[in-house]
This record gives sequence, C-alpha cells and structure tokens, in this order.
Amino acid sequence: MKVLDAMKLPESTHKLVFGFCVLVVPGLFIPQTAFCQTEKLGIVKYTPPPGWNKTQKENVIAFSSLNQTTGGFCIITVYGATPSAGNPQSDFTKEWNNLVVQPLKAEANPKTETEAENGWTAIAGGGAVEFQGNKALALLTVFSGFGKTVSVLGVLNDQAYLPQLQAFVAGIEMDKTAAASPATIQNNPATIQSGQPGKFGAMTYSAPAGWSEQRFQDGVVFKPLDLPAGEQLAMQIMPPLNSSGTLEQALAQSYDEAAVMYNTTKMYIAGGGNYGKNAAQRSFNGWEYIRGKGGVQAENGTPYKTELGLELFVVKINNRFERVAILESRKNCNLSRYYSSDRISYRNSIESLLFSLQFADFNGPALRAGSAKGPGIVGVWQGISLAVGATSIGDTLGVRYKVFSPIFLSNGQAYFGPKFPSEGLYGLDTRIPPELHQRDWGTYTFSNGRGVLKMLYADIPLRMEGDKLIITPNQTDHRFFKVNPVDGATFNGTYVLSEVNGKIPSITFTSDGRFTDNGAIKVLYHEYIDCLNPALVAGSGTYEVKDYSVLFTYSDGRKIKIAFLGVDYARSNPSPATLMMSFNEDQLVRQ
Repeated sequence: MKVLDAMKLPESTHKLVFGFCVLVVPGLFIPQTAFCQTEKLGIVKYTPPPGWNKTQKENVIAFSSLNQTTGGFCIITVYGATPSAGNPQSDFTKEWNNLVVQPLKAEANPKTETEAENGWTAIAGGGAVEFQGNKALALLTVFSGFGKTVSVLGVLNDQAYLPQLQAFVAGIEMDKTAAASPATIQNNPATIQSGQPGKFGAMTYSAPAGWSEQRFQDGVVFKPLDLPAGEQLAMQIMPPLNSSGTLEQALAQSYDEAAVMYNTTKMYIAGGGNYGKNAAQRSFNGWEYIRGKGGVQAENGTPYKTELGLELFVVKINNRFERVAILESRKNCNLSRYYSSDRISYRNSIESLLFSLQFADFNGPALRAGSAKGPGIVGVWQGISLAVGATSIGDTLGVRYKVFSPIFLSNGQAYFGPKFPSEGLYGLDTRIPPELHQRDWGTYTFSNGRGVLKMLYADIPLRMEGDKLIITPNQTDHRFFKVNPVDGATFNGTYVLSEVNGKIPSITFTSDGRFTDNGAIKVLYHEYIDCLNPALVAGSGTYEVKDYSVLFTYSDGRKIKIAFLGVDYARSNPSPATLMMSFNEDQLVRQ
C-alpha cells in the first residue's frame, strides 16, 4: 500500500493533486460510460462506485471504502447544489475553508486548476490533511454555474483509490435545466461584492454591504458572502407585474411565479393556504406594500425533499407591482428549527434593501432617520411604567409594572416598547422598526413643557416636571429620567455572569479598547439557537461604545453589537463593581 505522507513526499503529493485535477475537471463536460445505474442529488447526476458503502443526509451523500488488510480508505462526499457566492473563485475559497481547512486542518490557499464549459466552471485543488489523527490527502472539486455551486470532496490515504475517485468525479453531470432560473438569461451577469446603489427598470435600490450582487436582464440577485456552509439565502428582484388587481391578488400571483421560478412545490401552512401574510400597509416611503411567507420543497434526489422558506415583498406603484422574492434554508439546530434570515445581521440587510426601494415614477414623502441626540426631550429615558398583557398565575388582570426605556427621536418618532432595541441604536435606521413592530412605535409632539405621544392604541399625554419626563398612560403618571450619552465609554477589568451549564461566562476589558470574551457575549446576545448566535465561539478583539451600543470587533472578522444604556455607569470609573449590558440589562460582576 502506498500511504500518502505529506511530510515525506511533498513534491509527489503536489504532483498527485494536480495530476488528478487535470484528469478530472474536463470530465465534467464529457459524457461518461455508465458502469452502473446513475443516481441524482438534486441537479447532480452521478454513478455510485460499485461495492462502496453509501450514507445520505439532507442534500449530502457520501461513499466510503475501507481495505481491512492494508488500512487504506477513501471517502467521497457530494454536497448538493446551494446558491453561488457570485463567482467560481469565491465559491471554491468558501468551500475549501468550510470543508477542508476548518475540519481537516489543511493549508488555507491550495494551488488550483480551472476548466469552464457549457456555463459551468470547475475549480479543483488539494493538499495534505489530518484525518482522525492520521495523514491523508483531500481533493476538492467545486462546480459553479447558473447561480448554483456543487462540491465533491475526496479524502484518502492510499493512492490506489485515485482512479476510482477520478472516475467518480469525471462521471458527474449537471442538470442545467433544473439549475437555471428565469434570472439566468445572461451568460455572464455582472457581479458586485460591496454595497452599492443600483437600478432595475424604474426601481432604484441600495444593495446590502457584505452581499454579492448579480445583475441579470430580468432581475437582480443578492446573496450574503459569509453564509454558513450548507445553507441557502438569496434575495431576488423579479420583473414587475403589470396588473390592475389588488395587492393581495398580486401577492398570490407572485408567490406562485416564484415557486415555479425556483423549481419548488408549495407547502401548506396551519389553517390552510400556502403562506401567511401581513395586512397591506403604507410605508414611510409613501408606497403601499404587502408581504407573505410560506414553505416550499425542492427535489434533492432522495425521498425526503429539501424544505425552504419563500417570502414575497410586493409594492404597488401606479398600475404595476414591483416584487422581491427571498428564498432561504430551513434548518435544524439542536432540535430547534430556524430560517437562515433569522440571523439579525441578515434580516437587517433584507429589511434595509426592501425599504430602500424608490421608483422613478413615484415621489413619496421624505422622512429622515431619527437620532437620539438633540435638545428638549430628544434622547433615551428610563423608568417604570404600567404594562397590560396576558394574565398569569398571581396576575389575573394581566396588569403589571415594567422597566421601560422610551426613546424620543429628532425626527418626531418615538419608541415606547417593553425592551430597548437589542443591538442598541448604532446603525439603526429608525424608520424601519415601526414597519415591523407597529405597536411599539409612534410619533410625538412637544412644546412649552407639554406634548402628546401618539401610539397605535392611544394618545398618551407628556409633560416635564423639572428634569423628569412624566408619561401618563391609562391616566396614571409615570416618571422617567434621562439616560446620559455613553459614547466613548471604556471599561477595565474582568466581569462575570451567572453560571450557565456548569460554566461561568466572563469577559475581560482593557481601557485601551480591547476585550477577551469567554462566553459572556454569547449570553448577552440572547440568542438561544446556537447556529444563529454569532458569539458562540469565544474570542478577542476591540470594542467601541457608540449610540447606546457596544461594538465588538473580533480578530477573526466577526462584528457583534450589544445594547448598553449606561445605567449606574460613570465615565470617571471604568471599573465599577457591576456593569449592566444588553437590552435585558444583564448584570456583570467585576472579579
């Protein structure tokens, strides 16, 4: 047996890798003789290696062979189609990092070979890896085309398996009909990887930063560049619908069109129908819109179809409807289900794009985003207020007192909800949250010490008494005190939270703006589905305090915002006995 040893045979290992690439890549585009029955994984057609063990999961299939005499093995894994990052090199870099560098400790930048034909580009590369404590070789081929990417990974420790690995990859065919969508009319769509203004027909938009942007003749597609492996998330501007019908009718037709466009079948929701919808409403931009979301299923070559979320956003402009579709994965994480857009950063990007839409033939009112900095009552306040909600044991009336942090903004907007915005106010476009949470947001007027807070459910009187703001819901006065600005605040020392699962979460700050996190930010983020919590892995980096937000920038590139109101904090003492952080005002205790 020729066992691969990257330490002893570096030159031959390199030659082996690239010899494999040269032989395999062109095979994608040449019909192969089938030695046994072909099978499918979504758009991928392949011929299983005869006599190998087969393991299948959602959108992934693996074949393995073990020589009991020599200990030689080979594992071939096919990762089914997911949305492309926008160009083949980005796809390969992402897949190599997720499938080889992180789990198998390979070098980050392997040499590669590239072939392109019939709309598909294949990039192949390989290198030495560690597999279960032993040396092995990983060979990755990533196919990109028609807005999709497919990966095939071979891991082996015996060169005798190379011909079978080569034959398997060379026999792969892609179903271009299933891969294509109506937005693939252009063979070479323009791809942009930074947030830039754009135009499609009469529509102008602001592309989200950190997302790829592909411009086609009949649409525009956006995808996050840092999407986790195995997940899908794409926003797609669809061609406008010329119709004199209602928003509800346009939503129904658009949902049907999108399901066909993505080659999916519609699912039913509880209570009947294919999707849930919000009532049509008028945005701060002046245009009317409606949105709906449901589930669809896609074939993946197995008896168990892939479930996806499909969301439609429909805007009425004169005698037409402008549409944006959002297709995303629905995944499981430790028995909890989630959509890819449940990540706060992705959802913020989606909402920012949707509400950035403007149209050449529509002039709406101009409402600027508000600021919590200004004279009078503009700012953040805190106090106790009466809250009316669901009844509970010991609270048969559903009436209780809660800590409220009202926000009065410079543009006349006001927030009077039960919890402070989870990421604080830094970078918050205050015009968007009222579209999503109407009950918590309103407007206000104030002059000569008195005013009115106009909420969806009531007009609430306001008045000033000295340095206190008196808010009078339900004919009961509640006093609120203004919270001091916290811009530029620094901290110093190690702080801990209460024990979680047998561990004490902690974080160490230095007054020069650096931090080392050991589980505290994960708790402060208050996301209990691990796959959605960006602070799941501990780390270190720099921090900055702006607009009632602590901005944590990790050395690995992660950026996380945590609300910080500065309650009981004084700039003169960066090492207080306790710090209150997060919208939940969790208490960190100094060690």
